[in-house]
Amino acid sequence: MKQNMTQEPIVYQTGTYVKLINKAEYCKSIIADGKELIVTGNESGELIVPELKDPKVYITFKEGITNFSDVFLGCIKLTSVPANLFANHPNATSFSGAFFGCMSLKSIPAGLFANNRKVTDFYSTFFGCTSLAAIPENLFAKCSEVTTFSTTFHACDALTSIPENLFANCPEVTDFDDTFSSCRTLTSIPEKLFANNPEVISFNATFVICSTLESIPEKLFANNPKVTDFESTFRFTALTSIPENLFANCPAVTNFGGTFSKCKALIAVPKGLFVHNPKVTDFEQTFEGCSALTAIPEKLFANNPEVTNFSLTFHGCSALTTIPENLFANNSAVTTFSETFYDCTALIAIPENLFANNLAVTSFNFTFYGCKALTSIPANLFDNNRKVTDFAYTFYGCKALTGESPYTMIDGQKVHLYERANYPEQFTAPENSDRCFYGCTGLTDYSQIPTDWL
Repeated sequence: MKQNMTQEPIVYQTGTYVKLINKAEYCKSIIADGKELIVTGNESGELIVPELKDPKVYITFKEGITNFSDVFLGCIKLTSVPANLFANHPNATSFSGAFFGCMSLKSIPAGLFANNRKVTDFYSTFFGCTSLAAIPENLFAKCSEVTTFSTTFHACDALTSIPENLFANCPEVTDFDDTFSSCRTLTSIPEKLFANNPEVISFNATFVICSTLESIPEKLFANNPKVTDFESTFRFTALTSIPENLFANCPAVTNFGGTFSKCKALIAVPKGLFVHNPKVTDFEQTFEGCSALTAIPEKLFANNPEVTNFSLTFHGCSALTTIPENLFANNSAVTTFSETFYDCTALIAIPENLFANNLAVTSFNFTFYGCKALTSIPANLFDNNRKVTDFAYTFYGCKALTGESPYTMIDGQKVHLYERANYPEQFTAPENSDRCFYGCTGLTDYSQIPTDWL
């Protein structure tokens, strides 16, 4: 069959077993090597040719198609597409997974979506396009109704930069979850990338595993006042510093879980980083694995009174030597410090009033696990933490500890953690104490500690 010569071709690598399409049901015509492959019009699913000799393939979609989800998913030998590929489908609303896994796709024409003004969904559109080296600045310029760019460019390993105006005409977007995650050669982010996206509520894992990214523009989120979620946003990046006002215009944030986790080159945290985020409830893993971090600002969490979770916040910060005494002074709602300073192997001291204002805490599970440089524990460290039910592994492996284990004075008597169950009017009885003081043989009361605490 003779192809329409005005139609622009889709280009594939020639060879055997070439997958041309993943959704044949979308197609009115597919012409490859001069042959029409849509015979009945009822074909569906993937269409693979045993051998492709001519790289140019002509595909025409059926009229009225509004959903192009997964259309070329897994077409690993597709190398380029024409700008007018979707031009005759102005009512299309979804390109979810359209080019998912097209690992040979090297470029995207600027006008690819120019006539698709009703699109709302670009979920995973170019997910895993590992050969894609650049994104046209006006790619989404006509797509003003888009609400999600979740995982759109995930694992685009060849991508080194992002056009500043890429999302400038997409004011309705609500999430950029994983949008550029695992873009391992991305070295920079333009400052105004999200400047015209005021409805965004989530930047969950947006740049996670962008392992060569070393800096963040201070005003990156300046126009995103509705954001609530920054979970894992910059996890596993090469950041060496964080702008102090990065979150200054994000008063609605509730979640900073894992935001800077595994940023192993990060050497400092600005003291005012969270000053303008009073609604935060979760700092789990926020700086976990930041192994170059040597200090924590004293009032880092002073303006975050609603926090309930500090689990793993500084887990694995192996260069951290001290903790400011007032670090958690304004966090009275906290219920867990599980693994907060786990494996902070350089930590030499714990301030005695560190947890003095955290009366609601129920768990100190693994809190100082593996802090092998600690030489003592303040006797009154847990005096005001009387609702704690879990002290499992709290000081596990703190082999350098000397002096007496923590105790609270009640009517002139020392009441150690392991004796709290005998004072039900003063303390909630601990339910889990497994190996709380395992290996802490230098404690003066070690021989008195019950075996279920060792």
